[in-house]
Amino acid sequence: MQITDRNAVAYPAAAKKKHSLSTAGVIILVISAAAPLAAMVGNAPLALTTSAGLSMPAAFVLVGLTLLCFSIGYSALSQQIVSKGAFYTQIGQGLGRPAGIVAAYSASFAYMTYAIGIAAAFGYFASLLTKEIGHEIPWMTCAAAAIVFVAFLGFRSIDLSANVLKYFMIAEFGVLLVFDVLVLARKGLAALTLDVWSSANVFNPGIGAVIPFAVVCFIGFEATALYGEETPNPRRSIPRATFISLAVIALFYLASIWIIIGAINAASIQEFAQQESGNMVFTLATTYGGEGLTAAIGVLLVASMLASFLAIHNAASRYFFALASDHLLPSILAHYHPKFHSPHVASMVMTVLQLIIVLGLGAYGVSPYVGIASSTIGLGTIGIIAMQIASSLAVFGFFTRTGSGSLLITRIMPLIGAVGLTVCLILVVKSYSSLTGTDNAFVNGLPWLFLPLGAAALVYAFMLRHHHPNKYAKIAGAEYRPIKERTASEVAYENHYCIIGAGPSGLIMARAFVKEGIPFDCFERYSDVGGLWDPENPGTPIYESAHFISSKWTSYFYGFPMPDHYPDYPSYRQILDYIRSFARAFGLYDHITFNTAVASAEPVDGKWKVTLSTGEVRTYAGVIACPGVTWHASMPKFPGMENFKGEVRHSVTYRRPDEFRGKRVLVVGAGNSGVDIACDAAKFADKAFFSVRRGYRFVPKHLFGIPTDVLMNGHVLPPKGISLSTDANAMLDMLNGDLTRLGLPKPDHDALASHPIMNTQILHYLQHGDLHARPDISEFRTHSVVFKDGSEEQIDLALLATGYEYSMPFFNPALFDWKGGRPQLYLNVIHRNTRGLYVLGFTEFADAAYRRFDDMAQLIIADIHATETGTGRQWLDAQRTGHFPDLRGGKVYVDSPRHTNYVHTETFRRLMTEFRLKLGWPDLDDNFYADVRRPNANIHSLAANSRKAADGSQSQKSSHVSEVRN
Repeated sequence: MQITDRNAVAYPAAAKKKHSLSTAGVIILVISAAAPLAAMVGNAPLALTTSAGLSMPAAFVLVGLTLLCFSIGYSALSQQIVSKGAFYTQIGQGLGRPAGIVAAYSASFAYMTYAIGIAAAFGYFASLLTKEIGHEIPWMTCAAAAIVFVAFLGFRSIDLSANVLKYFMIAEFGVLLVFDVLVLARKGLAALTLDVWSSANVFNPGIGAVIPFAVVCFIGFEATALYGEETPNPRRSIPRATFISLAVIALFYLASIWIIIGAINAASIQEFAQQESGNMVFTLATTYGGEGLTAAIGVLLVASMLASFLAIHNAASRYFFALASDHLLPSILAHYHPKFHSPHVASMVMTVLQLIIVLGLGAYGVSPYVGIASSTIGLGTIGIIAMQIASSLAVFGFFTRTGSGSLLITRIMPLIGAVGLTVCLILVVKSYSSLTGTDNAFVNGLPWLFLPLGAAALVYAFMLRHHHPNKYAKIAGAEYRPIKERTASEVAYENHYCIIGAGPSGLIMARAFVKEGIPFDCFERYSDVGGLWDPENPGTPIYESAHFISSKWTSYFYGFPMPDHYPDYPSYRQILDYIRSFARAFGLYDHITFNTAVASAEPVDGKWKVTLSTGEVRTYAGVIACPGVTWHASMPKFPGMENFKGEVRHSVTYRRPDEFRGKRVLVVGAGNSGVDIACDAAKFADKAFFSVRRGYRFVPKHLFGIPTDVLMNGHVLPPKGISLSTDANAMLDMLNGDLTRLGLPKPDHDALASHPIMNTQILHYLQHGDLHARPDISEFRTHSVVFKDGSEEQIDLALLATGYEYSMPFFNPALFDWKGGRPQLYLNVIHRNTRGLYVLGFTEFADAAYRRFDDMAQLIIADIHATETGTGRQWLDAQRTGHFPDLRGGKVYVDSPRHTNYVHTETFRRLMTEFRLKLGWPDLDDNFYADVRRPNANIHSLAANSRKAADGSQSQKSSHVSEVRN
């Protein structure tokens, strides 16, 4: 069972899945947006009035092929990244954040104006229809009714919209199919005149006059990526929906226009179209099918516009939602409905805009069709085509940057599509007055609005980058879809490698080596695995009340979930047992030499000379240091500390709360350990104080009864009736209130600009007076501590939870370039200059670290693979010496030693995926290590004498590693 399934079982409130679209549902939505019947009734006559009218079938073929090239690249990129904002996300990923911001506002504006135009057009044609049946209803009343109807469906789940649109779409195709059959029945194959495919028409120099009308007919099909993320399998659904939609629309248009031309007679097509104009299709329907067919087409024309309006409204709402999620629009727009999980706020805002603009212009006397519909639909068309061009270029940029993908599919085809669409855009702009049906200079000048809009978006992008870097870092963020297949060659490794340390990161590295078949030895200075989680290991920071700060549901080793009987946040004892059972499950004890430290490791003639604490010297091809980061306490110096008569010590020495009895205790530092220990002091000390330099936001471990990391990472849905804010600052401030009233400083940074403090018990003790907040320390006096606000407290014990220093005593420090007390490594893993030197675990993340360490372990293996095979070696060497990516993704973290090596999780995962794409490495999942796991149903049930069992492994291990490794 996958861990997400287990979450749903454990948290029934999350068991109900989000309303999902099927691939067929996506196809229905995008075909409905294109409004095929309305396109035939409205656009075909205009195109046929030109001298190149007989070239219209060829124009549909040319435009269809151009869009096919676009779709090939568009689908390829959609298969790589999660496109929550479609054009916006793709363009941001492929062309950079500034281009993404321009695309964000341009696409939103284009779909919004298009939806407004469709609403007005519906009102106009619905009013005409009611007039024909003898009960005329004003067009504004019809438009308002449509807006309210669409608002209702937009408020509900998207699958309801798809179900409604399904019947509209079937009716549209059905009525035109009836017309086609009637024409073919009367005229036979003569209806399919071959004149339209003559060289004179296919290569007619005037075809440029009809191409714009063909382009407009396809608008809407590109929204497959926008809706595709709401399907169970977007990687499969988006390409299928894109190509099927394009094929259906293109074939439908091609067949319909061909038969319409045949129904008229090719020789008189232009004259007939000019004479009948907008009534052309209705006249033909009466001729071949009688008044009944004409009436049906009239009714379904209005229905077609309503269906298109609904589909475009949903697309526009989702753009608003995506932009608000990234703080490019007010965050209120990023709220989703707690029951229907629809972007209901964005939808309501769209509805209000539609009512204000459509009814406002109508009240002012503007014509609904020529004035409102033609201008806004034309404006939206220009914007959408421009976004298609930018998206094609983004495909080229993305795959060029990542060095992946087929040359034909991800470079050549998208560029052909971009060139073809650029030609189409130029032709649309040149024919704009024909498309809008008006000579009004104001209406025909509206497309130029995109220039100041784009310029303003660029200025805003640069302002965000300089003044709000954390918001800027979220722009066009996207997850990569999993890479399933390995394309890198299988290798029989000959060289041996040395792992230093058997804590969690060392075990992760060891399992990765076992999986890949790389020979290695692992040395652990203590008598069992577990590292800092073993309280018997000298120097460990573990204390009695320590628990995991992330939940068991997210912080497990790949393929080895924590036991069902564990609580959401296990104790250190349970984590220690879990780590040891992990080592047993994958046979890692067989590879570890216990009670043996690495005294030194140094490069010698391209190899690594490793000296053990036993005095033995061995040679390895490479060394992977996994020393952990919480062994070497960082002790700050405060004025007067040397004269203080009380006790001052680091939190690494703290073990149990009994140490506080009968004392006035000051805990310094608001990291997770400091906050935990302050809570212990609040319960056991005579009086407890808590000193912090800056304000923090405190994160509850549960929200609505669900572990916070499970809920906020999207593993499960919130309980019914609950809608979560995407603004972490606002949500935490709402939950915790004004912390300054408790004596704490006001937070001076974003919630995720520092390591999350997963503890709100601290607030409980502050609220009840069991703990007293104080600012930073000014000085120590003989028996007291003075704080920056001038207050002074008598203190018996000052416990400094002030973090740790990074140290690797077995290396010569001169091997590394140190900054802020941290070694500067490529991707925080690979030494930039010395081959075969790796460090695993010297990185801080805002989420569960074990999985990220596994990603890093795979990077190390990929580097070793390149060394062994030579494949990619030159590229990797160029990367580690000359590539300096911003691992923070533009985010600004708190300026402290703790955050020197802080990494933005999404940015790091994106870089790891790009490396795997380049080197042919698959993504990790819960099945990746299944083939190296030893079958044992009771692997989690460790006996009390597990250390003894480990020692037994040690006695066997000693016979395996006595020889020198080359």
